[in-house]
Amino acid sequence: MKRKAPRTIIIVLVSVALLATAILTALPGSSRTVVADFFGRVFDPMISFFQSGVDSVGGFFSAVSENKDLKEEIAQLEQDNFDLRQQVRTNEEKVKAYDELENALNLKSRFEDYEILGGIVINRSIGPMFDLFRINLGREDGIQVTSDRSYPVLDNQQALVGRLYSSELGSSRVVPLLHESFSISSKVAASSGANFRVRGSLEYKDQGLCLADQIAEGTPLRVGDVIVSSGDGGLYPEGIAIGTVLEVFTDSQSNALQALIEPIAQVEELNYVFVLLDHALPSDVEG
Repeated sequence: MKRKAPRTIIIVLVSVALLATAILTALPGSSRTVVADFFGRVFDPMISFFQSGVDSVGGFFSAVSENKDLKEEIAQLEQDNFDLRQQVRTNEEKVKAYDELENALNLKSRFEDYEILGGIVINRSIGPMFDLFRINLGREDGIQVTSDRSYPVLDNQQALVGRLYSSELGSSRVVPLLHESFSISSKVAASSGANFRVRGSLEYKDQGLCLADQIAEGTPLRVGDVIVSSGDGGLYPEGIAIGTVLEVFTDSQSNALQALIEPIAQVEELNYVFVLLDHALPSDVEG
């Protein structure tokens, strides 16, 4: 029992002190101010610290919530951006299809005696640059390539790409104008001069150029002239754009006039082509 006496005394003293504090703070006068100031100095920092902690915790949870909302907004923006890109691609395809249709209509009005077939380049052969390539048009589309019949192939700018080499059921192979087996009777577009030959050449193939030869003396041929098909031979209609004259020179061996022709059609970038079908006459393939 004696050991409990100090505890009892302490409890009594604390109780008296608290009672006295309550009385003093309830009365007007300087005592209330002094006591209040004393306890204020003790408890105010504690209250401020506690309030700061509460504010920090509240700010943390607020930041977490805002971060979640921000992530959701970013995800929505990314989805909107993806949808927009898809829509742009779709619109680009529609514009491209419209352009192809428009070009086909222009070709039809220009070559009204021909049937116009639009095709897609589906693959290129493994081998030398600008070798034979394949399109998705064949016998089931009315194309019948034989030893005496072929068809000219144009790009979407109505420039000459080459001619058909062979046809299968659902596809055909194309000989591009840069190929060494290709040749065509040609002329200067703005001149009534004699015809000459434009052909593929092994020597200039890797440079992306054709060779013009069999040029008659006095033929007005200058750098920058546009070369077109002459219409002779029965395969190519007259006036199909072939290329422009890059250089005119005299062959050192034959002493004959020759020229380098830069094709207008960009064969290596082709995606779409048009085949001109003339069912009335067999084609006399040159070269």
